[in-house]
Amino acid sequence: NGGRGQVTIQTWDRPQVLVTSEQPTDIQHLTPNQVDPRIPKQFQMPSHTIQTEHGPVTLAAESFVLPEISSGPHDAIVARGNGRMTIMIPRGTAMVIAHLRAGRLAINDYHGVFVAHVRGAEVALNRVGGTGYVESLRGRVVATDSSFERLRVRTATGDMLFRGCTSHQIQANSNYGSIVYDNGDFAPGLARFESEHGNVALGVRGNAQIGAHSGAGHVESSFRDDAQVRGDPTTKQATVGNGGPVVTATSKNGSVYLYSGSMNDHPHVRQELSGSTQLPTRPPGGQAHPTEHPGRPPG
Repeated sequence: NGGRGQVTIQTWDRPQVLVTSEQPTDIQHLTPNQVDPRIPKQFQMPSHTIQTEHGPVTLAAESFVLPEISSGPHDAIVARGNGRMTIMIPRGTAMVIAHLRAGRLAINDYHGVFVAHVRGAEVALNRVGGTGYVESLRGRVVATDSSFERLRVRTATGDMLFRGCTSHQIQANSNYGSIVYDNGDFAPGLARFESEHGNVALGVRGNAQIGAHSGAGHVESSFRDDAQVRGDPTTKQATVGNGGPVVTATSKNGSVYLYSGSMNDHPHVRQELSGSTQLPTRPPGGQAHPTEHPGRPPG
């Protein structure tokens, strides 16, 4: 749990949890007797309303079913603080939960069950695997080289950028943010990307069956020879490779872009995307947000 700061949750090959922080941190160790009877079967996200330049935006309450975690006793470490914090966790940690208000949260090299809820902070998922729920009201969400069994991610105004990710089941929604899934892969399962007022861009490697629709904008496609595309300026169906995983991309008031692989291989698409100030097309390593923040992991 944290207020403002920069929190990094990083796995390592030791059995201990190590918390280092530049400010005083409240750390609690909970025993299996305290933890195991209260491990949730599902995560309940309450409704949140924020004020934006477009007026109030509400994200409705919803529940997210959590997978069963490994049997056996589980203890937990709860860290509360502000400022810069690094939390080293064992590689086999069963669950990570982080609540932050402002700044930046990074989860690195973790495979398991994770929940991240932030208000005005960026969430970075680097080489993460497993099942997770991510909500960022105002901040953007960036996932890099990650593989998701099941991922639910939603924002009110924050953009989303997925780079080089693989998804079995993914549901990504934003009210005013744009969504880019660049050079990504889909495994058998359902994938849904939807923005009310932002743009949606899908760069696909591998096989997929894509349905795309734009209410007030247009749908643009740029594929190599291994794709069949049909439809009209506002609705398109694309069979990429041999088809397979079902993917839908929808924007009610923005546009949808479909292309093969990375946007770097499609100058026209990249130009279109960079023409939108909302699209998070910054290349890897471009840490343009020195904002920060704090988290809490039970293991």
